[in-house]
Amino acid sequence: MHTVFYDEGPDCLRDGMSIVVKRDGKREKFDSGKIKRSIENAAREADIPEDRRKALQRTVAKNIIRSGSNDKEVRSTELRDRILLKLDSEEPRVARSWRDHDREAKELA
Repeated sequence: MHTVFYDEGPDCLRDGMSIVVKRDGKREKFDSGKIKRSIENAAREADIPEDRRKALQRTVAKNIIRSGSNDKEVRSTELRDRILLKLDSEEPRVARSWRDHDREAKELA
């Protein structure tokens, strides 16, 4: 079983969800900072005030870390789905902004 420790929030993850399996099969170390940056970008796009953006980053990142604390590996698509599900309940405009960005990126690819 993996344990999650917090000092100043989810950036201080020392154990827990350790490997993210990308769509192409590559594996990389879990980085809560990527979650926070993605939320920040989507929240800015949705015109969410800075204090609410920061609160969302903390809340969603902690939730994701806790929900995956027993996972040795997690697929990036599953991680994305967990994040969007939490954003849907916390701040739907941010979830919508994230999905719009994903859709636009796929159209450009």
